[in-house]
Amino acid sequence: MIKDTKKLIKYYKGYILVQLHDHIVKSGTIMSICELDELIKHISELDKSTTEMTLDELNELVVNAFDLGDSVGIHLNYPDNEYKPIYDEKM
Repeated sequence: MIKDTKKLIKYYKGYILVQLHDHIVKSGTIMSICELDELIKHISELDKSTTEMTLDELNELVVNAFDLGDSVGIHLNYPDNEYKPIYDEKM
């Protein structure tokens, strides 16, 4: 998991949003990156700027973006698959 707020914002805006947007546009949906960003924030119930979010809120936003990606047919993950779901962790 990315633990630096600035890196996580850059990853979200520079990679996740771009990849999701490109995939959605290729499927025929007309939506701007800003509209997609607002949709993911709304789904996450985080209707504020990413610069105002805590690290936990940003991680929630990213995970919800991953979920949206899965539902539209694109698999996204943290760089080098650093994030492992809770059910894969040994207790």
